[in-house]
Amino acid sequence: MGTSASSRGSGANQPMVPPWADDQSGAPIPSAPPKRFQAFRTSFGKYLKGGDGSDLRKSLGHYARTSTGGSGVGPWRFGSVYTTGGQLYDVLNSLGSDGAAAAAQGLSQASLAGQPLDVVCQRLAEQLAPQNGDSDRIRAAIDEAMLEVLGEGDFDPGRLDAETINRILGEYLSQSIFQEIVEEVGGSWANAPDEQRTSEAEAELLEVIRVVVDKNLSPRLANSGNMTTTDVHRFMREAVDEVWREWES
Repeated sequence: MGTSASSRGSGANQPMVPPWADDQSGAPIPSAPPKRFQAFRTSFGKYLKGGDGSDLRKSLGHYARTSTGGSGVGPWRFGSVYTTGGQLYDVLNSLGSDGAAAAAQGLSQASLAGQPLDVVCQRLAEQLAPQNGDSDRIRAAIDEAMLEVLGEGDFDPGRLDAETINRILGEYLSQSIFQEIVEEVGGSWANAPDEQRTSEAEAELLEVIRVVVDKNLSPRLANSGNMTTTDVHRFMREAVDEVWREWES
């Protein structure tokens, strides 16, 4: 599910917001405080050992407030995620209608319809993922979101109605945040007593993220009518702002 087995997390010298991911281009980025991941990783390690949900909530609070700089800075980190989310919406919306916009990106209905869903996921991820440090994370998020919502089997563009597309977008944003947090736990994953506990913790973390993302993103998508890529980018950014405020408190 996640990348816990190989992740070591960010080091002390890495910036609060990598240049390629900055959603506030040109705004000054605060300096990273020393040991900014320590409280987050310590609390998550306790959660892995004991399974106490309060330790998971504490860890997310530390992640939002200290590790990522609070709601005033943390959401900047997902600029590539928001941009790709808008593009994903544009392609899926096109595939579910006339297909013209998708075809312009080399993703025609004729070439995708009836193909195994995992093949379609791979093609979408290859086309849409940016060529920067978030590429692998975004590829995984697109893949997981499509499979979670559409299931297994062959791809049918006729299934891409507005509700289904909105569910994919919500799952994509949840998976993107999940991938980021799983990586930043770093060496604290070693606190899990066995692989089963690691899998349980990943599933519990993802579900917590899904709930808070759904609460803050779904109403924006559902009440928007005809959306543009810019709208989706803005809705995702606004939703992550709210998620960080909740976790901070």
